[in-house]
Amino acid sequence: MNENFLSRKEISRSTKMNVYKAIYRPILTFACESWVLDRRQKSRMQAIEMKYLRKVKEITRMHRVRNDLIREDIGIEPLQDFIEKRQLSWWGHLNRMNHERPARKVWEAKVTGRRRRGRPVTTWDKQMGKIIGERGQTWERARKMTANKKEWSKFVYEGRI
Repeated sequence: MNENFLSRKEISRSTKMNVYKAIYRPILTFACESWVLDRRQKSRMQAIEMKYLRKVKEITRMHRVRNDLIREDIGIEPLQDFIEKRQLSWWGHLNRMNHERPARKVWEAKVTGRRRRGRPVTTWDKQMGKIIGERGQTWERARKMTANKKEWSKFVYEGRI
C-alpha cells in the first residue's frame, strides 16, 4: 500500500479501514480457503496486517501497544480468524457438494505411493479437523451440520450452533 495514502491526515480513519476491508484484506487472503499455514506464515500474515493497522492508528512499535488493543480499538477481527472462517465455509460447501463435481473428486482422492522422509506434511483435512475441534465440535458432528446451511453459517461466523 502506498505510504502516502496511510500517512495522509486528510484521509479519515474510516476511509482507510474501508480500503483495508475492500482492497487490502481481499488481496492478502485471495484463495485462502485451500491454504495450510505453518506458524511462520501465520506470523508473517499478522505482521503485514498489523503494519497496516498501526499506520492507520499512527502508532509505531516504539509505543509498545499490543496488537489486540489496536484491533479492538479499530473494531477489526484478526486476519487468522478471517481465514479460518473462509476455510470452514469452503469445507461446508465441499461437504454439501455433489460427489460427481471435480472439486469434490479431487478433495476425496487419495495419493498413492510412499511419502517422503521426515515429519508428515500437515494436510488441509487435518488443519480443518483442528479448527473444528478448537470450536468444540467433532468431525462427524460438523459433517452432519453442513447439511443445514443456516446452522453451519451460525457455527462458522458466530461460533455457536
